[in-house]
Amino acid sequence: MDLWSTRRGPFVAAFSSRGEAPPGEPSATAHLARLLAGAIGHPGIPIARATQVHGKRVLPVREPIAPGETRELGEGDVLVTAHAGVALVVQTADCVPILLWGGGGVAAVHAGWRGTAAGAAAEGVRALARESGERPSAFSAVLGPAIGACCYEVGGDVASAFAGDFVRRGCGGKFRLDLKAANRAQLEGEGLLPGNIDVLPFCTLCGGPRFASYRRDGTGAGRMIGLVARIAP
Repeated sequence: MDLWSTRRGPFVAAFSSRGEAPPGEPSATAHLARLLAGAIGHPGIPIARATQVHGKRVLPVREPIAPGETRELGEGDVLVTAHAGVALVVQTADCVPILLWGGGGVAAVHAGWRGTAAGAAAEGVRALARESGERPSAFSAVLGPAIGACCYEVGGDVASAFAGDFVRRGCGGKFRLDLKAANRAQLEGEGLLPGNIDVLPFCTLCGGPRFASYRRDGTGAGRMIGLVARIAP
């Protein structure tokens, strides 16, 4: 379940491998997030999640969440909190999951091409700066498994939403889009230091069955979870 995780001081960040919820489970995200929390040693941590809509709406967590509870925050793609002991999660199946921490807070961002074009990653940095009161130069970030430039073929309408640095021409009038590079550029543009940004190299489309890819598997893709928290002492 735990594909990648790190613990840096009081902060923990993790990404799951591909998973699916059992039949009848009301929320696949909640189910898989709880499994990931258990896999990294925090099975009862409060979890906040959202109904993702491929935008940049910020959903702050400013009220306590009970141990063992998974709270739905509503529609949005940027979660942020300064509370210790609350895990923020996003679900992906080709989109870029971005986890941010530092300055006494954490943020989680879901960025597909629409969210990336809208500046969701930049909005996540600004939201974390507001909630924590710290400068982005103090933040760290990791971009998790997502469809890579090796495989992400888009039409001219999508390519036109991005600068030329992130797009190269492919075959048959199509283009290859580097979503991870576009999001990394947003983080750096908001003040994160390049050395504080990790980009995991996995491509969800060509990386094999441990990765969830909607482009490869459609509705049977399953989901992957990104989780970040500041662990209470």
